[in-house]
Amino acid sequence: MSDEEAAQALEGNDVQPKFGTITTGGRTMHYAYTDREKESLVVFVHGSPGSWSAFLDFFQNDSLLDQYDLLAIDRPGFGQSDAGWPAPHLEQQSCLLQAVIEQFDHEKILLVGHSLGGPVIARMAMDFPEAYHGLVFVAPSIDPQMEKYEWYRSWIKTKVGGWVTPQDFWVSNEEIMPLKGELTKMLPLWERIKVCSIVIQGKKDMLVPWENAEFARRQLPADKVDIRYLQGVNHFIPWTHPESIIRAIFDLL
Repeated sequence: MSDEEAAQALEGNDVQPKFGTITTGGRTMHYAYTDREKESLVVFVHGSPGSWSAFLDFFQNDSLLDQYDLLAIDRPGFGQSDAGWPAPHLEQQSCLLQAVIEQFDHEKILLVGHSLGGPVIARMAMDFPEAYHGLVFVAPSIDPQMEKYEWYRSWIKTKVGGWVTPQDFWVSNEEIMPLKGELTKMLPLWERIKVCSIVIQGKKDMLVPWENAEFARRQLPADKVDIRYLQGVNHFIPWTHPESIIRAIFDLL
C-alpha cells in the first residue's frame, strides 16, 4: 500500500498518520506514525510477509489514538523498506527498527509483534533492554523447536522457484528458512528481557503452533508474563480479534 492509498483509506479520521523514511545501516526504512506529543508510543511490527498496513485498523481506533502515539514500520524487504531485499538475521532487523524508533522521543515505548514480528520484538528487547516498557506478542514464532522443515521452502530457493514465486513470498522464505537457527542463537539472551509481556495466542493457529506461548512462559519471568489463549481462533488475530491486542496495550501501559 502506497502512502497515498493509506491516506485515502484513513481519510475522514480525526488523526491522520504521517509517513517517513530514514536511511540507516545502508538500508531504507519506511514507517507510518502519529505524532501528537503523547507520553507513550506503541510500535507495531508485522509478520512475514506483510507491511505496516497490516495494522491500518489500529490507526483508526479512537481509544488508542486518544492515549498513545502509534508507529508502524515496514520491516526490511517489505513494503517500502527496500522491497525485495531481505534481512534474514534478527539482530540486523532489531538494529534497523531501533534506528527508526530513535527518531521519536517518548517516556514509554511498547512493542507489538505479530507472527515473525514476535521474535523481532524479542530480539529488540534483548539488544536494547532499557529502551522498552513492555511487549505484546501476538501468535509469535519464537520457539526453535517448533520450527519444522517444510520441503517447498528449499524449492523456492531454486532458480525456477525464485522465478515463479511472488516477491513478498520470496523475501518471506529468505527470512523463515534461517529462523530456527536465529531463534536458537537467542536462547541464552531471553534472560535479558525484564519488562512485562503479554502473549496472545489462538488455539486453532495452523501456522504458528500454540506451544510457542508456553515457550514464552518458560523463558520470561513468571511474575512478568501473561499468557492469553483465544479458543477457536486462528493466526490472524490483528484482523479477527484486534480488541484483544488493544486490551493488552492498555493493560501494559
